[in-house]
Amino acid sequence: MKKIYWRPSTIPRMTLVVIAILAIVAFTSVEIFTVQKKRSYYSKKFQASLAMKQGMEKIKDYRLKKIGPLNEEFDPAGSGMIGLPDSPISSKAGQLSAKQNSINPNWGAVMVSLYKEAGLKTGDTVALGFSGSFPALNLAAMVAAEVLKLNIIPITSVAASTWGANIPDLTWLDMERILHKESIIKQKSVAASLGGLEDIALGKSKKKRALLSSAIERNGLHPLEFESTKEHIDERMALYWKFAEENRIAAYVNVGGSLGSVGTKTTKKLFSPGLNMNPPQEALSVDGVITRFAREGIPVIHMVYIEKLLKKYGLDESIDTIPEVGVGSIYSTVEYNLYLVIANLCILLLVLYAFLRSDIGYRIFGSSSTTQPPKHPEPMV
Repeated sequence: MKKIYWRPSTIPRMTLVVIAILAIVAFTSVEIFTVQKKRSYYSKKFQASLAMKQGMEKIKDYRLKKIGPLNEEFDPAGSGMIGLPDSPISSKAGQLSAKQNSINPNWGAVMVSLYKEAGLKTGDTVALGFSGSFPALNLAAMVAAEVLKLNIIPITSVAASTWGANIPDLTWLDMERILHKESIIKQKSVAASLGGLEDIALGKSKKKRALLSSAIERNGLHPLEFESTKEHIDERMALYWKFAEENRIAAYVNVGGSLGSVGTKTTKKLFSPGLNMNPPQEALSVDGVITRFAREGIPVIHMVYIEKLLKKYGLDESIDTIPEVGVGSIYSTVEYNLYLVIANLCILLLVLYAFLRSDIGYRIFGSSSTTQPPKHPEPMV
């Protein structure tokens, strides 16, 4: 015979209050006690960023010894990677804030992420197109590739926009030489053009063009020679495939916006900042190294519009100081503690069962105020 007992259908208000408090405590604890979860390739990202920081320090040391003191107004972080507001080898006006935000060593981690997003693996060959406008990003692209053991083929346009590597005695090619000597990088540019308008410093005086040519020659290269934009692009492509030898080029990286690399200003804008796996058809209609690789289905990494990339990859905007290596959402993400969530859920379910499905709640808080009783007789259970 089944036991018959009576359970009140009304719930003490204090029971509801206790349950509500427990739910709030559970929710608050989950929000407060989060966990940091490392993103993929954390150690590689850290290595690349550390190498970038070391490289920047070597350039700064050289600049202080050979060139002179830094301008604190333009380079408040004291990086040594910010150039001049005007120079005989400047190609065009640059944005100072973009140059200042490029000196974050964690760009090395961003480049590791981009290489991996592009599907690159150990031993792959990457073509690099540099200008002197963002020397810190050039360094990031190189150290990240070497950390991942990628084979790189850099070609440089020497001229730089203002605030870039536009010191006549310290161009990007000179920085490469210093970094190579200090064992920060293993590979240097295989060829170079003058840069600037039409990539031949068009409109520059003979003396200014001689400064660019001198930078190329003292770093053991000969200026690329061509008579038209198409011929220039053909020559660059031929050099990339020559140095790739029998290997397939697995990705192309453009840093800045040299004519030989992007073709035109319009093309530069049509490719998205960061990784381009399937660029729009409109972007492929103009000739350029970047479009020729893209037409062949080769991933393109477009390092322009720095502010957009900063936000996308979670780097801090820092102009007055050089950010610490390993800081930013590029390395880790904040997530809820799954174990704490499950524990809190189980506790709440047990409390709900104890207070609502059994008569424990009524026994404890039955003498307190209750919810409104039903107007009909309560059933026997």
